[in-house]
Amino acid sequence: MASEPGFDPLAILRVLAHHTVPYVVVGGFAVAAHKVVRATRDLDLVTDRTWRAAQRLAAALIDLEAEPIGDEAVTWTPEVLARPINVRIATRYGEVHLLNATDGIPSYLAMDRVTVRVENVDVSVASLDAVRAMKRAAGRPKDLIDLAELEVIHGPAK
Repeated sequence: MASEPGFDPLAILRVLAHHTVPYVVVGGFAVAAHKVVRATRDLDLVTDRTWRAAQRLAAALIDLEAEPIGDEAVTWTPEVLARPINVRIATRYGEVHLLNATDGIPSYLAMDRVTVRVENVDVSVASLDAVRAMKRAAGRPKDLIDLAELEVIHGPAK
């Protein structure tokens, strides 16, 4: 893979859209979609694990020149991507974190989501209630800060 030009999450989302990959954005960008500004250096995704979706994701990852980060060797095949997987991925546009096997994060099919339009790209993002639930489940200091910010902006959870 060529040296990273920087983090361009919209470019990653465009490639996913081009390959019609079913996904939901979670994590820092989902928080940002709900008006909390905070820095993040990766794009956290939950993807559909059906066979067809895994085929589309495999093609998108190849297009993104994706390589796993760390010691884990992963081949981008539908057989691998249809299974529960939690992997950090380096792409030509920056880092992606695929969270299909993470406690406290619902599956793609169970995820409550909304669609937001960003520069002519429809982006599927975890709903405010889903983001709050995931942040509560994670319970890390940065998640608690995100929850407090969400409450200031949107009011208390229902």
